Formats: sequence, structure tokens, C-alpha cells
Amino acid sequence: MQMTKNESAIEQINLGYNEQEDRLLLKLGLVDKTEIAVWITRRLCKLMWGLLQNSSSNLLPPVVQEISPKAAAPSHKDQAIENFAREVAEQKSIENMDFKSEYLTDRQTRTDEPMLAAQCAIITYEDMLPSGKPKPPALALECTNGQTVKMALSNELIHAVTNMMQLATREAGWDLLMTGDKTQVGLNPIQQVLH
Repeated sequence: MQMTKNESAIEQINLGYNEQEDRLLLKLGLVDKTEIAVWITRRLCKLMWGLLQNSSSNLLPPVVQEISPKAAAPSHKDQAIENFAREVAEQKSIENMDFKSEYLTDRQTRTDEPMLAAQCAIITYEDMLPSGKPKPPALALECTNGQTVKMALSNELIHAVTNMMQLATREAGWDLLMTGDKTQVGLNPIQQVLH
């Protein structure tokens, strides 16, 4: 994932199952060498999955289509081409992610104990970035201590988190039925090691 100069930008993500707590522990390693840790319950994991699936389809770049009479009445062929273009864009973003590097454990934690996420939502902004592009939506995890952890969403972040969610819930033995409709994120079926 690309780093920015923002000190609270995410540098690394780690998501794993903790058997004693029967929860997932999400660790966000930030550029300033600090870490935010958040417990994710089974109920919240399922909610997050649905929100991220819907957000992914909204963040994908639009597929350029030629304006013609055919474009006015899309055929199965046009849908197949659009789906293929989407899959290629998703695969390119997955190839650029680093799933092999060890998660840095020498970060200073921002809280004494991991926070417990009680609710999550996708926040959309009408603000524009200095570049003139729209500000990306964010995943907000509202925690029981009153704090909210927000992660700016990009296709890369969604792919990383959903991939980790699938692996962690498989390890947990949670049967969350993490399936979706045709807007589901296409994940690489090759098993990858995440740290």
C-alpha cells in the first residue's frame, strides 16, 4: 500500500483470531510507528464484511465504454467485458500488496488495551482533496470507550482487509457465510501468509 506523509496513515495491517477472546484482533500499524488495536466480534465482522463488499464496487474505476447503439442496450458480452476489466483492476491492486513482510511488533500502542468495536459504518464525504479529487469514504469503527477509528478506504485496503477477514474467520471456524452477489470482491484463491 502506498504511504503518505500523514503521520496517521496506515503502514501495515494485521488481523488475526484470538482463541481466548473468541474475537479478531485488528492492528493498524501507522507511519509514526504507533499502533491502534481493536477487537472485532463475530457480529461486527459480519457487518464489516457486508459494508466493505458494497464499498468495493463503488470505488472501482469506471469501465470506459464506447458510445454506440450497442452500449445503450448492454448484452451479456458487454457485461462479461466489464466484469473482466474489473477483475483485471482488482488483480493488479492485489499484486501490488505485500502479504509476506512481518508485521512490526515494536510499535508504541496508543491505548493500554485493545479497544472493543461496538459498531461500524461507512462514512462518505462531500469534501474534495487538494488535488480536486473527491475525498475517499472511510470505514468507521465506533468503540465502547467512545473513540472512533477511521480508515480511509481504497480498493487496496478493502482487498487487504477482506482477504485477512476470510483467513481469520476460517481459522476461527466462524461460519459467517461471507458470500455476496456479483459485487463481491474477487479474491485470489491462492493461500497467502499474512503477518
